[in-house]
This record gives sequence, structure tokens and C-alpha cells, in this order.
Amino acid sequence: MNVAPFPSASSVYELPTGRALFSDTEGRVLRATWHLDRGLVNLSVWNGDRCTETFRLSLGDAAQFVAFLVGGLSDATTRLLHAVATPTPMVTVDGRVAWTRRINSGRARLATWIAPGDPDR
Repeated sequence: MNVAPFPSASSVYELPTGRALFSDTEGRVLRATWHLDRGLVNLSVWNGDRCTETFRLSLGDAAQFVAFLVGGLSDATTRLLHAVATPTPMVTVDGRVAWTRRINSGRARLATWIAPGDPDR
């Protein structure tokens, strides 16, 4: 079975047939396809035009998997926002210590975390 065209690195495409494609920086594609008539989500890993792995996730397990992902994203966001808001001492040119918030570096880290490898950033 062929899948074409492949999405670019770190992009997601919503397809009208209950399918989504996710790609990594190495060019592999994770294809998720709903099969509600069979009570499952089929996850397959593609390398080029070849399916290399398949996993059938039941609807109940899919709900647990989504909860796991949401919890992880929530924790990661909380940690990142805490790191951005924490004051950090900086030494000025004349040796005095000035307290500043790392907003600019935090925004850059957040942008990298949200869309790694995005050429528009």
C-alpha cells in the first residue's frame, strides 16, 4: 500500500477518511486510522511507501492513551511556564547583579518545543 505525499517533518494532516498522518524528523510517518466498525484505532508506522509496524488500539485503550498524552502535555506546559516565570540573576557589565525574567529566552524555547525544526521560526 502506498501513502503519498508524505507530510513534512513535525507536521500533521487531518484527512477526511478518519485518518491522520504524523511525521518525525527522520522521515518516518505514523498513520492513525479510525475503524469504528471494528472498535479500534489502527496505528501504523511507514518508512517511505512501506508499512513497517502496525498496532491495533481498542477504543477503551485509545481513551487511556489520549488521557496519558493530555496529562503529559499538561505537566510539560506547567514546567515550561514555571521555568519562564522564575527570576534568574544576571550579572551586568559593571558587576552588579540584576534580576530579570527570562521571557525572551523562554519564548524561544517554547517556540522550539511547540514546533521543532519549523523553518518559519
